Amino acid sequence: MKAHISSLIQYLTNKDFSGLLTHYQRCDVHQQIDILAFVYQQSLKSLSVFEFYQHIATKLIQSNGLPELIIQQINTADALSFFTPALQCDSHFSKTNELKRNVVHYLLAGDTPPFNYLRSLLLFESNEHLAQALCQRDCKNLTPIEVYLRINKQFSPLAPHEFNALLALMEAEQTFNPANRHNLTDTLKQVAKHLQQQVLILDDQIERIGLIGAYYGLTAKQVYQAI
Repeated sequence: MKAHISSLIQYLTNKDFSGLLTHYQRCDVHQQIDILAFVYQQSLKSLSVFEFYQHIATKLIQSNGLPELIIQQINTADALSFFTPALQCDSHFSKTNELKRNVVHYLLAGDTPPFNYLRSLLLFESNEHLAQALCQRDCKNLTPIEVYLRINKQFSPLAPHEFNALLALMEAEQTFNPANRHNLTDTLKQVAKHLQQQVLILDDQIERIGLIGAYYGLTAKQVYQAI
């Protein structure tokens, strides 16, 4: 076991939270990510300890900021749920990495984008930085929703509540950030490529085609004809 993880366990065992914070702050960024990953994995072992480890992770991130290298690792609904309190601190939802991507970019590129959870955060929490994150463009000029539309390779229909949540997120984004149609052509090319690789029939009944239309203000038929 790595020395910094052994020290972490010792501080937790002794309930020395002040010492734990000092230890974390003295670690380099890779060790800090190890510590956050360890705490996250511990939280998954039982619901009874989830809040305890979530509180620890939040305090650690509050003390030293969100490590840039962890942004792309928060890419599942479980990880988002665990790190939400930390992300709500100090505008971490909108913090970006070297690719100019924030946590939401990676969440929507993942296998199961948590659209409904994100929508709930927007509706019921004070998350102006989440709204800002939805509008941020990465190094390829893509918002998180555009990353989903272009890059995500999961083409099974979304559950109705997730589908409706995605439409709501589109509306929320475009209230502040009108869609950039210059991205449409490359998005269509990439989606057509993904479908071909998966030997899926490309037609206007594919849900993603309709979603692309909804985002860019076109009908599914218009999108299909543009491919």
